[in-house]
Amino acid sequence: MKQLLKGAALGVLFVVMAAGSVVAQGNVIEGDINRTAGSLEIPRGTTVNGNVTLNMGEIEILGVVNGNVNSNMGQVTVHGDVNGDVEANMGQVVITGNVTGSVKARMGEVIVDGVVAGDLEADLGAVRIRGTVGGDVNNGLGELRIPGEVLGSVTSRGKIVHIGGTVQGDVTLSRGIVELGPDAVVGGRVYVEQGMVKLSEGAQVGSVKVVEELTEAEIDRLFRSDGYIFRGFDGFEQIFGNVFRDIGRALGEIRFIPQVLVRDTWRILPWTPWLGWPGHVAWSLLKMIVLFALAALTFALFPKHVQAAGEALLARPGPVLGWGLLAAVLAVPLMILLAVTIIGIPLIFVEILLLALAGILGYTAISRLVGEKIVGAASTREVNPLGAIALGVLILGVVSMVPLLGGLVGLLLLVLAVGAALASRFGALQPAPALQEEPAESGSPPEEKA
Repeated sequence: MKQLLKGAALGVLFVVMAAGSVVAQGNVIEGDINRTAGSLEIPRGTTVNGNVTLNMGEIEILGVVNGNVNSNMGQVTVHGDVNGDVEANMGQVVITGNVTGSVKARMGEVIVDGVVAGDLEADLGAVRIRGTVGGDVNNGLGELRIPGEVLGSVTSRGKIVHIGGTVQGDVTLSRGIVELGPDAVVGGRVYVEQGMVKLSEGAQVGSVKVVEELTEAEIDRLFRSDGYIFRGFDGFEQIFGNVFRDIGRALGEIRFIPQVLVRDTWRILPWTPWLGWPGHVAWSLLKMIVLFALAALTFALFPKHVQAAGEALLARPGPVLGWGLLAAVLAVPLMILLAVTIIGIPLIFVEILLLALAGILGYTAISRLVGEKIVGAASTREVNPLGAIALGVLILGVVSMVPLLGGLVGLLLLVLAVGAALASRFGALQPAPALQEEPAESGSPPEEKA
């Protein structure tokens, strides 16, 4: 009977979504839409018969998309209809309209105020379901709240699962607390491996089972930021294994040591031998992806500043190296001095932020220069800046994987990156006059012009 009700509900959802798709036929776009960066809007009355992809920026669907919606970094908002899947790697996903397929977010908050006919999967980030999810909900690390309705089952590895609405299937939690409000209805079983279940008066549930009962203090100790205990690292593997699988399924399963206490810093260092080469390569690839995302976003927002930092590196390598070494030598002593003065403690965070911004800006300029030099030597065509940045990140990342040499190159790269940003005043300083006068020197002398 439960399966019949679920099938009937899904049928109603599909009929509603199909009706909405028929109405929005004012402007039809045939084929896929692919954009690199910026804001992408599908207005009301517009139908896209294809996939919509945006690498960096905000996607807003007000019309109809008869295909999949993909975002690598940025917010995805669906107010209209998506007759396919919605997938976001980094960024918030908001569904107030209808999605006939599944919704997947690898890193970022997911809010469902509308209808998702398929499954909902969130690897890292909070999930709010105030509307309806027709399939299962699989949540990684992050709070899960369901004041709405889930027609399938719910699985979570976060700390808190709060249900104020309806879940027709089972609710499974690895570690944490399951809270059932007075209006909560769970048709299946509530299963908690380690933690507790809080039942409000009026809540309806098929059955409850807690394998290892824990107090709230013990649960807080498991999840506190300065001492999270990974028992067997099973949760870590399943959550971040999705990312590793996407960047290289052939790298194999990654195993970690069975007991690690993160607050003991010295115990973090022996991780690398336990990871083996598959884990080392996977971690390096993941860092390359993150660095490329940061570099591409930096270039998209501040192209002139990136160009100025690169020109400073080529025109004034001495000052660049000097500024980088000065920052490396004085960074820690300055932090200690600020900490001793007590009143200067907030300035420590300002210093860290400035160094991080300088490193990202300089790294973007260096990776672009490396990519442009290689592409320019192999082809006479105009170099795509994002393509050059991607190639530069790849080359620098591969070199950093080489034992011993990689560490030295990484240290030099950090010094040059920070130095390039500081020497160019974060890209605000114009190129040296010598570079601006070079075209005049190659032509007629000034006296001949007169």
